[in-house]
Amino acid sequence: MEKISVVIPVYNGEAYLRQCVESVLNQTYQNLEVIIINDGSKDSTALICEQLRQEDSRIRVLHKPVNQGIGAGRNSSLELATGDYLVFVDSDDWIDPNHVMDLYDLMKRMDSDVAIANFTQYFEDTGKYNIHITADDYYEEVYTPQEWFKFQYGHGNNLSLCFTVPWGKMYKRSLFETILYYTDGFGEDDRTTWKIYLMADKIAYMHRSSYLYRVNSESMTQTTKVSTVFHVGPIAERLEVLSLLGFDLTEEIKAYKWRAQINRDDKLRNGDVKAYKDLEFRMKLLEKYKR
Repeated sequence: MEKISVVIPVYNGEAYLRQCVESVLNQTYQNLEVIIINDGSKDSTALICEQLRQEDSRIRVLHKPVNQGIGAGRNSSLELATGDYLVFVDSDDWIDPNHVMDLYDLMKRMDSDVAIANFTQYFEDTGKYNIHITADDYYEEVYTPQEWFKFQYGHGNNLSLCFTVPWGKMYKRSLFETILYYTDGFGEDDRTTWKIYLMADKIAYMHRSSYLYRVNSESMTQTTKVSTVFHVGPIAERLEVLSLLGFDLTEEIKAYKWRAQINRDDKLRNGDVKAYKDLEFRMKLLEKYKR
């Protein structure tokens, strides 16, 4: 069986790291290389990493002396990984026992370069799950990059988030040859995952939630401003690249306008008139030229 590298970046993850790693070690697909990137944690994360490494020879650990962010952590893992395929798991999440096997099987059957699953939200504060996909809802589909960029919009079941996040997927490691994760602030996934799709020929999706995504009051997406989570920068960069490639930009322009509205209002709230006028200029041009 081919080797699959499972990457777990972690910062101050003592509360959840063991559950996360054990869910990976207990996969039905066993030929795994588990890479834990300890990103300068100040709690007992380092101790837990070393305990886990002693318990299973498949685990490799990189301790970073200072916190550099999750994007830099993923980049470090790209240098260490020796598997034919990559899977990312966030340290406060976990995966069901067939997650890796199902992604691998889907990728092989569909001859794809990326395999994608959906996810279930677990709300830490209430102990409840948001189960939005049942066994009867299952389907599989294969998309070209052009089709996948369109498919992400206008659908329920968290399809847009599935498009953006790095986890819940299996990638051919070769796709990352010219790609590094963004490291200059929030949004490393929003600014990177779409680039990997462009390097693929086929993208396979299975409508099954085999990844458990923990939501708590301290989650980055819960504590970061909406205008930061939905910054216009990633869409603007995407529009530039996709226009060069001749993609249909209709849905991307709609997404840009939606984000620009959020960011424009936020700039005014913070008194940044220059940034406001810059966004307003672009919005007026889109209206003038009916894009």
